[in-house]
Amino acid sequence: MNVRGVKNKNFCVTGACGRPVFFCLMVLAAIGGLTVNAQAARVDDLYGAIGNLPKAGAQLNVAFDEALSQVLVKVTGLPELGGPGARNSLFADSARVVQRYSMLSDTEVRVEFDSKAVRNVLDRAGQPVWGRDRPLVALWLAIDAGGGQRVILAEGSRTPIATDPDALERVCNDLETVADQRGLPIVLPLADAQDLRQVSFSDLWGDFRQPVVAASKRYGAEAVLIGRTRSLDPVQQGVRWTLVAGDEQASWQGDLANGPAYAAEFFAQRLATYADSAGALRVLVTDVDSLDAYGQLQNYFGSLNIVESASVVRVNGDSVEFELVVRGDLSRLSRALDANRQLQSVAIRAAEEYLNTISRRPDLVYAWSTKQ
Repeated sequence: MNVRGVKNKNFCVTGACGRPVFFCLMVLAAIGGLTVNAQAARVDDLYGAIGNLPKAGAQLNVAFDEALSQVLVKVTGLPELGGPGARNSLFADSARVVQRYSMLSDTEVRVEFDSKAVRNVLDRAGQPVWGRDRPLVALWLAIDAGGGQRVILAEGSRTPIATDPDALERVCNDLETVADQRGLPIVLPLADAQDLRQVSFSDLWGDFRQPVVAASKRYGAEAVLIGRTRSLDPVQQGVRWTLVAGDEQASWQGDLANGPAYAAEFFAQRLATYADSAGALRVLVTDVDSLDAYGQLQNYFGSLNIVESASVVRVNGDSVEFELVVRGDLSRLSRALDANRQLQSVAIRAAEEYLNTISRRPDLVYAWSTKQ
């Protein structure tokens, strides 16, 4: 399984594009048991991008500005912040937040920005910051190419379509480009015998979501994005999109890029955090029975973008209580911790013996497991 948008350049994620013709959001009962944070994927390239120079020898600031615009869209989830006006209002001189850069060619520059400096500016401006841990989305695209040719886009699929032999490769490349712009991890199905026993072309085309959600569990996906199109022509292209994420669903009409683009905005609205929302929460972790486990926990809390600081409040046997300063509320912290397979959520009353020894009850209780 190749997760696009994570730790490699072969992304499958989303870019800024025109508004869809139709968009609706509806909250429904969970379908098929797809759970939030089934698997979170870490995106390591949020603060890096490639900028272009109009000609060899041009001022590097031109490339820095372009690269910073791309980074702002990825980090905030807001495509409007990628415009020159919005960018310049936040960063008068993009070179001041450049950490390093390298020339890929006479006109291409790879730029890495100082993540802390960028976040500080966004925080002061009251803008959201979306962390590196992002939902993994299974993307299913049904293509009715006419003449009886019906295709489910698959990972590694390069099956030629008679009317346009390069169509599938172009579609996948387009999705990869959009992925690079938005940082949303996407996995394409294998569409092998195991998948096709659960999902048919008719299921995708007819908007029968339950079998698609069930088949997506194989990939550890947190959400499912389903597209249906009759045309792969970039000009005439129209795609009906549906996003299923836990107990929420969204449907809209747009082009190919609209699918991942609006999936990214959907999640950014729910997962990005603001500096002024930070508060202290207590987390009790039981079964921490070794120094190695203790060290892993500390490192883990320190790696979470939603956590600004973590300190140990008390230790009692194999139970360790932490105070976390969190960008967001209890539900966002719980959602982030639930993504770690080594942390098993425990009812607070199950830690009654420990609770009887303290004055303030923890907000969350987890048991540590050595199994990942």
